[in-house]
Amino acid sequence: MKNSTIIITIIISLSLIATYYVPMWIIDLDAPQYPEGLGFQIWLGEIKGDLNTINNLNHYIGMKTIEPESMKEFQMMPYLMGVLIGLGIIVALLRNKWGYAVWAISFVSICVIGLADFYWWEYDYGHDLDPMAAIQVPGMTYQPPLIGKKDLLNFTAYSYPALGGIIIMVSATLASLMLFFELKKPRKKNQHEAGQGSENSKLLVVKNLKQTAAVLALFLFVACEVEPQPIKYGTDQCSLCKMSISDSRYGSEMLTKKGKVYKFDSIECLIDFLHEGTVDNENIHSLLITDFTNPGNLVDAKTSHYLISENMPSPMGAFLTGFAERETARDFQRNNPGEIYSWDQLCEKFNK
Repeated sequence: MKNSTIIITIIISLSLIATYYVPMWIIDLDAPQYPEGLGFQIWLGEIKGDLNTINNLNHYIGMKTIEPESMKEFQMMPYLMGVLIGLGIIVALLRNKWGYAVWAISFVSICVIGLADFYWWEYDYGHDLDPMAAIQVPGMTYQPPLIGKKDLLNFTAYSYPALGGIIIMVSATLASLMLFFELKKPRKKNQHEAGQGSENSKLLVVKNLKQTAAVLALFLFVACEVEPQPIKYGTDQCSLCKMSISDSRYGSEMLTKKGKVYKFDSIECLIDFLHEGTVDNENIHSLLITDFTNPGNLVDAKTSHYLISENMPSPMGAFLTGFAERETARDFQRNNPGEIYSWDQLCEKFNK
């Protein structure tokens, strides 16, 4: 085996240990009656999240109760992952090329079988509905997507790999690539070529390590990133007052840690939404407002400055305007008498 294959196999095996501590798959459900959404996370040996609530809702359409403890997959997967981790390290230390081939092929096969089993699991639950249920689903099918988004009655379902699933998919891809290059390894014709091969092998190790780290870092970054969404003025609707968001100087956003975005037509609507407590504070990722002097540009609400002046009407009548810089707020205050507030002061004022 090449040194690069040995090192990357050990890295892959060790990275799989993380799958015991992070979820592998996420299914989220959005509906108007659940502003923060419902969902559950599939872990290596269990399901966490709003499973009881979802089971209660599924009862009305005649879907079977999801019982993780009765699924053999959840009993097998922790042990199966342990075997993969252990065998990966053993074949790497033994430098056994054909042992590595068996391990890599088994690893990829388990991933494919796992996805197929997951699809069949969704199909079985989504198609075996009780015809005597209180709510009859058109076509008697209610299957969420394997990956992606799908509208199901008044719910929108999202299904996507979580960090553990991404680690497994990236690792399986790398294992396949290393197997391909291992089997393509050219024979050494003489000692000189052997020396050059050894040197090239060392360079390849460094190169492959950098590529492996870059790929893993990229996927981890994409998996964890929560990004603001541009507000479509004239089209998007305020999450609080339900009016169309039309003035690009006042649009605001709330992002949750799950990546859900709430949009508002004014700063006062954002603050009122916060005070309603629809989203728990610990679930909020960030709050954004528009810099008045730079329409359409969202900035951090907590570091911005706010002028309340009756000379500057805002969409919902609070005469409230946001600025990214304090000096800019003071410049406007000179021609528009009023009070300047920090974010905390503003929230306290609107909470009275």
